[in-house]
Amino acid sequence: MTTRWFAIVCLLIGCRSELAPPAGSADDLARYLRGVTAMDATTRATEISGWMIDEARWRRIVVSADHELWRDYVRAFDDAAPSLAAQLGGAGEITTRRHYAGDPRLTRSQGRLRWAVPVLYPSMVAELAGRPVDTVFVHDGTRWRALAGLDAVVLARARALDAACAERLALAGPTGRCTEVGWLVADAAVRGDLARFARGCGLAATLCGNPSP
Repeated sequence: MTTRWFAIVCLLIGCRSELAPPAGSADDLARYLRGVTAMDATTRATEISGWMIDEARWRRIVVSADHELWRDYVRAFDDAAPSLAAQLGGAGEITTRRHYAGDPRLTRSQGRLRWAVPVLYPSMVAELAGRPVDTVFVHDGTRWRALAGLDAVVLARARALDAACAERLALAGPTGRCTEVGWLVADAAVRGDLARFARGCGLAATLCGNPSP
């Protein structure tokens, strides 16, 4: 029976089983992550290692300013993967949704990672038992990948130029002026634009409050 006729029959008589959600959708990610949580620890770690984005796909997915961060991302991804594997070994319901700027449930890191993908790009975030899985998921047309580690790379670039400014950048993410200027700081740090970075840091000193001691 074709998918079309199956859908028609479901409308007429009702169906207990659900059609597979569209690839790349929030429902598709939720179904996939439920499978990941059901894996044993070794299999789960191997599966998560496959979330790393290769260089060719990287250049298609992230904004041009971040293209040259791929090698740093690979190293940072390896550092972040064990934490993701540990969290996804926990019990609880998986929920997923579109990743958009201004979502009050985003972590600060997830908020900053919105800068890494083009406007309206269909990136996704997930929660397990009501707690954020602290990365951003992207679908490359074949499978799910993750931007895990990229935020740490950008913060490290800023820290190498001005440690105090990087701490203020780490406060960005939620909607507000700090996040608006945070993008300027992050973008300038990645591009190595020192004058623009200094200007952004000056604004962040006022708009992002004082970092924790």
